Amino acid sequence: MNSMIGTYGRIAVLAFALAAAVAAPAVAADIKGAKDYPGIKRYEGASIVVYSTQKFTRYILPLGPADEVEAGDKPVFTGSKEVSGALTRLSYTVPAGISSDDVFENYRNELAAKGYTVLFKADGDAIGKRQDAIFSGIGTQLFDFSTEAAHFLTAELAKDGATVDVVLYVTEFEDGYTPGIEVEKGQAIVQLDVIESGVLQDKMVTVSAAEIGKGLAAQGHIALYGITFDFAKAELKPNSRPALDQVAQFLKDDPAMKIHVVGHTDNVGGTETNMTLSRARAAAVVAALVTQYGVSANRLNPAGVGPLAPVAPNDSDEDRAKNRRVELIPQ
Repeated sequence: MNSMIGTYGRIAVLAFALAAAVAAPAVAADIKGAKDYPGIKRYEGASIVVYSTQKFTRYILPLGPADEVEAGDKPVFTGSKEVSGALTRLSYTVPAGISSDDVFENYRNELAAKGYTVLFKADGDAIGKRQDAIFSGIGTQLFDFSTEAAHFLTAELAKDGATVDVVLYVTEFEDGYTPGIEVEKGQAIVQLDVIESGVLQDKMVTVSAAEIGKGLAAQGHIALYGITFDFAKAELKPNSRPALDQVAQFLKDDPAMKIHVVGHTDNVGGTETNMTLSRARAAAVVAALVTQYGVSANRLNPAGVGPLAPVAPNDSDEDRAKNRRVELIPQ
């Protein structure tokens, strides 16, 4: 009798476990190597179906509708700004039966709770006549033909010297070629692009005064990546200050040293344009060292070689970033 009770008990436990497994929500099945961007939670039960990262890129941040496209089917927004930094791209599918309205509101609340400021928001047709082109570069047509139930926003968070920009697009799948992705018509889908700039770049580029001296002694030149400028401009960005501090300290420690300050660019744009730009950037560095740090102008010679002395191929964003630099060379 006890044996039979034990058997019935085990059967009951097994049946309960099976029922619980059926009732429990499915665990998100992400593609290999994918992970959420830290600090931004996914919608419950969602799966990452497309994932990519870049250490550095330039990104056009939408601040208005996408009503036109240019060469290469790139969207043109009525308002936008360029940002640069590390890019994380995440495409999610949400469990069937949940509306894009619900998913979008959850993301809005999540971003608001984290302190993000919304820069642009639109729904449906207000996202633009060519919203189909906004995410056409992710390697699938998951979002290209699913515009009617769409919601879009751009948001920004500035904190502790870093800036995080978010581009969020939530809609319901309608049609498109989606190899390797299981998605049903009407299923909510999410595209999340996150661009992080500031501290992330500063951590790998600041060179100390002592390291400048060692580099010049050993190699005859040293590249500085912590001196930064906006795209196609020669005004020093505020995050250049730590690098300039170290250059000034090096010159103070070695008062007899005279240096060439040489600007370098990538090959985006014409050669003459980049030559002019590189010279202007070198001159901006010299001006800052003279006016802000009291370095004698006769110790500094600004020069620019544009794209003519690359240290990497100009065929990727990461390598082009290596070519954009300021070098110091003893006179």
